[in-house]
Amino acid sequence: MEKKEAQSCCGPENGACDCVGELRRREFLKVAGLGLVATTLGGRSVSAMAGPFSEKDTVAGHLIPADKKLSAAWLKSLFERGEKEVFTGAALEKIGMPCGGIGTGQLYLCGDGTLGCWQIFNDAQSNWVEGTFATYAHKGIAKPVKQGFAVEEIGGDGVSSVRLLTKDHFFNQVSFSGEYPIGTIRYRSGDWCPISVTMEAFSPFIPLNAKDSALPGTLFHITVKNESSKGRYVSIAGWLENSVCRHYVLENEAVRKTAYVAGEKHALCLHSAMAAPDAPVNIPRETILFEDFEKDGFGAWTVEGDAFGAGPLEASSDKHPVTGFERQRYAASSAKGDMPQGTLTSPVFTISRKHVNFLFAGGFHSGMTCVSLLVDGKEVRSSAGRNSAEMEWRSWRVDRWEGREAQLVIRDRWSMDWGRVAVDQIEFSDVLRGNGPTPVTEAPDFGTMALACLDPDPTGNSPGGLLPKYVPDLAHVPLEGAEYPVTDSHCGLLRTAKKELAPGESHTFTFMLAWHFPNQFVGDKFDPAVWKGGPKRVGHEYAARFADAAAVAEYLVEHHDRLTAQTRLWRDAYYDSTLPYWLLDRLHATLSCLATGTCQWWENGRFWAYEGVACCHGNCTHVWNYAHAHARLFPEIARNVREMQDFNPRENGGGFNPETGLVGFRGDDNYAADGQCGTILKAYREHLMSPDDGFLKKNWASIKKAMEYSITRDRNADGLIEDIQHNTYDINYHGANTFVGSLYLAALRASEEMALEMGDRAFAKRVRSIFKKGAALTDKRLWNGEYYVQDVDLKKYPKHQYKDGCLSDQVFGQGWAHQVGLGYLYPPDKVGQTLDSVWKYNWAPDVGPYNEKHRPFRWFVTPGQAGLITCTWPRGGYLAEGTLYREEVWTGIEYQVAGHMIWEGKLTEGLAICRAVHDRYHPEIFNPYNEVECGDHYARALASWGVYLALAGFEYHGPRGWLGFAPRITPEKFSALVTTAEGWVTLSQEREGKRQVNRVTVRHGSLRLTRLTMEATKAVKSVRVTIQGEPVKAHTRTRKGTVEIAFSEVIHMEAGELLEAVLEG
Repeated sequence: MEKKEAQSCCGPENGACDCVGELRRREFLKVAGLGLVATTLGGRSVSAMAGPFSEKDTVAGHLIPADKKLSAAWLKSLFERGEKEVFTGAALEKIGMPCGGIGTGQLYLCGDGTLGCWQIFNDAQSNWVEGTFATYAHKGIAKPVKQGFAVEEIGGDGVSSVRLLTKDHFFNQVSFSGEYPIGTIRYRSGDWCPISVTMEAFSPFIPLNAKDSALPGTLFHITVKNESSKGRYVSIAGWLENSVCRHYVLENEAVRKTAYVAGEKHALCLHSAMAAPDAPVNIPRETILFEDFEKDGFGAWTVEGDAFGAGPLEASSDKHPVTGFERQRYAASSAKGDMPQGTLTSPVFTISRKHVNFLFAGGFHSGMTCVSLLVDGKEVRSSAGRNSAEMEWRSWRVDRWEGREAQLVIRDRWSMDWGRVAVDQIEFSDVLRGNGPTPVTEAPDFGTMALACLDPDPTGNSPGGLLPKYVPDLAHVPLEGAEYPVTDSHCGLLRTAKKELAPGESHTFTFMLAWHFPNQFVGDKFDPAVWKGGPKRVGHEYAARFADAAAVAEYLVEHHDRLTAQTRLWRDAYYDSTLPYWLLDRLHATLSCLATGTCQWWENGRFWAYEGVACCHGNCTHVWNYAHAHARLFPEIARNVREMQDFNPRENGGGFNPETGLVGFRGDDNYAADGQCGTILKAYREHLMSPDDGFLKKNWASIKKAMEYSITRDRNADGLIEDIQHNTYDINYHGANTFVGSLYLAALRASEEMALEMGDRAFAKRVRSIFKKGAALTDKRLWNGEYYVQDVDLKKYPKHQYKDGCLSDQVFGQGWAHQVGLGYLYPPDKVGQTLDSVWKYNWAPDVGPYNEKHRPFRWFVTPGQAGLITCTWPRGGYLAEGTLYREEVWTGIEYQVAGHMIWEGKLTEGLAICRAVHDRYHPEIFNPYNEVECGDHYARALASWGVYLALAGFEYHGPRGWLGFAPRITPEKFSALVTTAEGWVTLSQEREGKRQVNRVTVRHGSLRLTRLTMEATKAVKSVRVTIQGEPVKAHTRTRKGTVEIAFSEVIHMEAGELLEAVLEG
């Protein structure tokens, strides 16, 4: 069934996922004060990037200058190789590099080498969506789990000293260098310190090997160097807190357990949990009614803030009334809506029964909209709402605190959507109410955690003897292991054997962190009690391979050398490039999105993703239209999405309607015009990245049917879709336009190519005919002399259109077409002119003036910073209710446009757009590994790889064995690493005089070739091809500057082999 008026989870009707708010002028000016215009980053001034500007630089009130006045020095820096950036000082505070495997949760390597975020417990959440202004405020990276390392060094005099590996203890010179997936932290303390330490941390990341890149674990290589003139002994200690059931403990009882395991080459500390023994069964004592909120006022309760008003409410006086309460009244924070905040704190009482029971409803904001129990001033129980107005019974087991004094706190510290709580009928009883607690083994945070080290201290872990006393709350589990209450915090400690270091000598110690939390569910929120009757359990792919965290750690130990070598090889081969360091960093950093809460890899093998962390579910087709990095580096993941969702029938759990061809854009029954067309393009891309035609043959019938569905939306098959077009802006376009239209034409071309490969010439002819008509009509109806517009009747459809506006995404499909080798959809000169207009009218060196006049729906860029505005109206006719998100800046669109510009030879413009993104995400401002949109680590940013492929002019067809490259940047001396279906390949090119040398080097895996193409600027008189210095028979054809080498026999190359083509003029 098709639902034409599809609603997005981020649309205005749905509160924009709690991330929408109005930025008032006072706040705007405060934000503007944070802008880059007045900032110095990493020793370089950004204020000199562009300008100065005056009113005469804008035309007809369009507040984006056409002439960007980019400084010569800044333009030069775009192209320079430069140096690898190393960060120190305040910049370390904001760095959070994801350091887990694909789809295994979210763990950060912070700038000082500590670990943060710790969303590995199936508890994904975005950290910035409290309001738009929070985009600019660095909230700090949470470090809820105690884990760390310390180095002990013993001098010749036998005196021992211990230093923690952080920037706060003993090491006053700490630096971070990130080359994703590897982060390197260096610890120094000047000449007086006898040692220096370098820590390398990463999770295995091996393109074309998705499973070894999806391990729930992190490797640490800690190298200690003796900087003194005397010999010294050194060792490393590592510790890990048992945080299993860290959320479950807030409402329920359980027991934690720690055990140590000695392996042949390693020692391992394993943390787990289990069900608590049942409370003793006695004759129930009389239930005590502590509070029913039926009186006027709150009596002995302490009221803070204005959320709870003067007393309990009746439903008739509650702005957000609830149901399920007893009698007439209840305590609620919603008399005046969601904005007010406050707390209700009970008088002190003595715990005298086994359970505290109460009725509760409200928002799901852990620690913010909740009821908590304090014992001796410490929170020991807490329950958040379910985003529900129906009261339900909550029961806490409290028997182990019986006889101790306690208080209840009802808290509302949330002022946005569901910023409210309601409580009634608090009672102390020996009988629990409701359905009782979720069994611990079913909780999302039930599982295991492990820390392992190679070459351990043969005397054991030596608990308590190594670590300095100022490490807070670090209770160690003894070597024989222990069981303890789930509310207690205990750490397991491992210590390596001591190593003697001569002056100037170094030694590397190795640790592994692993986790295993198998109970993953489909849902946007973490709440153990919900899962009993709520979302479906989907599990983790890693749980199908490993029994627990110990098994993960042992795999890391057993395969350590290979996993490490291959991860480093990818890093080294990628950075062994002629591209600027800043550009390599920025384009690759977005890949870390795969190792965050944005992505899940289910137990049944299905890859599933949000748009951003815990925001907007279901592999959204139109958002993932932009994403290329995952599909190029891990093509099996992209094929997985096509086969397990897009072309998998709804009845089997997928999003495909085999009768109509509709691809539900969230794996459902809803149509998105851009997502439908993009699915065809993605299927073609997945075919190109396959080693053979098996994927296409298996899925062709569904691909064809999906194409036919789009054609049905083109009512007269004239190549223009003009009916309702739900799209990535979370609204519906009407009438002909090139945003959807270019994707439609590209999909038709991709379908033509696939049909020809499948021998379906009739279908190929049909889609070719529609394509040609559409290209011609587009030119006739939508070209305004500068760019393409939307042909829509605003009287009929007055909201959320763009009409004569200049949409940054307007030729999105043409960029796609270049990347997958489909050629031009529209006249090349008009495509170029369109991109010139997008640059001229939409890219602002400072978004401040434009955004002060036209406020964005959400803020993802600070006034004072450069960015590409989604849509503007440079010829007048600004639509105050035009396309949604029109004033926003999305990095995914920026990369999409930049990549397309580079394909068209507009290198400076494309690099400028990317550099502005890079500067906005400098760690002195924001986490460089977290490009936000609606949620953290937004998937649209994976469009960055499209820029990378454009820079190389890379084209590839795996089944046919075709490879081509035509560098857009420094073609006289170029080198870059790319992935093919079965290997990593470095492409290089050198030009000198009339001679050009192109090289293809297999760095890992293998490469199958039947044809190689390149671009030559000089007339070519001869071509010589060799592999490993030996001549290769081939036929050469030169056409319009393109040299095509067809090999007489299929070429098979293995890692380490070099193909060289020498072109002589």
